[in-house]
Amino acid sequence: MEKFISEERIDVASEEELLEMKLWIYKESQRLEQEQAMVDKKIAEIEKEVGNFRIGIQRERSKLEHDKQKLKDEQALFDQQIEILKDGFEKLNADKKLIEREWKKLEQEKGYIRDDEYHRAEIFFVGVNSLLALKKRYRDLMKIYHPDNLMGDHEMCDLINQEYNVLLRQFDAYMKA
Repeated sequence: MEKFISEERIDVASEEELLEMKLWIYKESQRLEQEQAMVDKKIAEIEKEVGNFRIGIQRERSKLEHDKQKLKDEQALFDQQIEILKDGFEKLNADKKLIEREWKKLEQEKGYIRDDEYHRAEIFFVGVNSLLALKKRYRDLMKIYHPDNLMGDHEMCDLINQEYNVLLRQFDAYMKA
């Protein structure tokens, strides 16, 4: 049937043609209503998807802002940690220089002490006037200063040995004379 029916044709149409036109109009209106329902359904689906999309975008923006703030906080913490480490290294360098100066002073004092230690070794044997007393004093000093002992001192032991050998040679020379 023709989709466009003119008014003139309706006036001259028979009952059967009018019925056929009504049926066609009814079917066409049903089809249009179905199509309108489908279009409305599609529009509702699209609006729902758009709403979900907007919610997703809002979540992502919120997450992005949160991540930006977290990164900013972590950067600030990192900067603070770097400053602390820099200060620590500066203090360590200052302490290292101080320790080096103290070490040098200690080494200088050790040099002075070593000179005095030799004189101290002479003091250990003061009052020894016989070979037997010299040997006895030597044994007693070795019991005290031997490096294998708990309070032993290798350098002091060497100084005592040197002084003992000097005194031993003196006693030998005296005995031979």
